[in-house]
Amino acid sequence: MQMMTLNQPWGEALGARHDFYHLPGYHSLAERRGEGAARLFVHKEGGYSVALPLLLRPLDGGLQDATSVYGYAGPAASHEEAPRAVLENFRAALRETLAGLRVVTVFSRLHPLLRQREIVAGLGDCVAGGNTISIDLTLPEEAQRAQFRSDHKRGINKARRAGMTVAEGAEHLDAFIEIYTETMRRVNAAGHYFFDRAYFEELMALGDVRLFAALSGGEVTAGALLFTCNGIVQYHLGGTRGKYLELAPMKLVFETVRLWAMEQGHTVFHLGGGVGSREDSLFHFKAGFSDRRHPFFTWRWVIDQEACDALCAGKAGGAAGFFPPYRA
Repeated sequence: MQMMTLNQPWGEALGARHDFYHLPGYHSLAERRGEGAARLFVHKEGGYSVALPLLLRPLDGGLQDATSVYGYAGPAASHEEAPRAVLENFRAALRETLAGLRVVTVFSRLHPLLRQREIVAGLGDCVAGGNTISIDLTLPEEAQRAQFRSDHKRGINKARRAGMTVAEGAEHLDAFIEIYTETMRRVNAAGHYFFDRAYFEELMALGDVRLFAALSGGEVTAGALLFTCNGIVQYHLGGTRGKYLELAPMKLVFETVRLWAMEQGHTVFHLGGGVGSREDSLFHFKAGFSDRRHPFFTWRWVIDQEACDALCAGKAGGAAGFFPPYRA
């Protein structure tokens, strides 16, 4: 198994079945923000390849643990299905490599649109965490629109009658940052949902990142930051200015993105799920655009149980279900 750093041909090592969250640029941003040392673990065999991106974080005593970037990552493969022997050899090589690096635990958010649980089967547990929602852009436009909830259709028409429009472009970044931060404060979001200006600027500079903004009388009322990769349009971050909540301009933003994505030849618009994968008000909002659901899983693997127990020793009980427990 080869372990790559960001200064190696990371992008070339990713199989055909990957998303924006697997790319080296996004991992470079995470590394610069102190989230961990970005590494790509690659196994190649018989024309097949499996690549797993992780962020390695230091622990006491020269130990490490591994996590994934913010978003949906997990293993990326060259083929939708690989021979059982290839996957078994990948798992064995990964276990040996991570043990050699003194990695205690692995945590990764798996990608709801990619077949990944089969790849890591037998390495720890894949824990169900609710559903995400997507729009199948390969369906006829009428079939997509037919899945819209009636209040969403009315809301889109209402916004249009009010003269609201949606524009795409980085020139609206300042307003978007302001609106996003306002939104996170309004919903009492956890600290890790807040980002400084440098994060947004670096994100926009990565390429294949799009910003759509709803406008009313020249004022930005809502916005959505999206990624595009391999036919997948991924909703990443968004927000609405408080005084426009009743008009719900994000409905028009999502509708505009959907139509744009179809024109660009993308195959799926992934809206994601609720906060913390819960079926909350955000999930309910997104569910009004499509009947399509995808189960979301997190992968949790204790490689060194003895070291994990030692790290947990003497610490007060953390949040139930938090992984790894010693970081609760």
